[in-house]
Amino acid sequence: MRDIPLRMLIERLEELITAQQKLASLMLLTEGKKAKLSVSTAIDMLYTHMEMLDITLEIINALQDTSDDYTREYATMITAEALSWTGFMLPYIEASSPIFIEHIRVESQPIISRIKSVVSLVERLGSEMDVFSSEEIIKTIDMVSRAIKYQLFMAKKSYETMA
Repeated sequence: MRDIPLRMLIERLEELITAQQKLASLMLLTEGKKAKLSVSTAIDMLYTHMEMLDITLEIINALQDTSDDYTREYATMITAEALSWTGFMLPYIEASSPIFIEHIRVESQPIISRIKSVVSLVERLGSEMDVFSSEEIIKTIDMVSRAIKYQLFMAKKSYETMA
C-alpha cells in the first residue's frame, strides 16, 4: 500500500467509515430486537476493521511527508474517527464472532482500552504529531491489528479442522 497516494487512502477510509455508520444505524433501529450477525458476516466485518487499521497506519506514515496543514489536520481527524469506529464496533461484532475480542490483550491492556488510548493520543496530538508520537501510535495500531488477525487466523484454522 505504500505507493498509494494519501488522498486515495483517505478516500478509502472515508468509504469504510460510511459503511460503519450505516451498520451502527441498523444496530440502533433493531436495538430492541437484538439483531444477530452470522459468523461469516462477523468475520467479514473484522476483516474490514483490519483494513481500516492498515489504512490508518499508512496514513499516519504518510503524514510525516505531508506539509499541507489542512491535509494533515483532516487526515488526523479521519484517522481518529476510524479508530473510534473500530473501538465502538468490536464489542458488537464479538457477539457473533468466533473469537473472544474482549479477552485479547495488547501490552497488558484489553484491546478496546488500547484502541481508546490511541484515539485519545491521536486527538490530543492532532496534526502536531511528531516522529516519536507517530511511531508510538503506529506501533500500538500494528499490535492491535496483529492480535486480531492472529485470532482470526486461529479461528479459521479451527473451522477448517472441524470441517
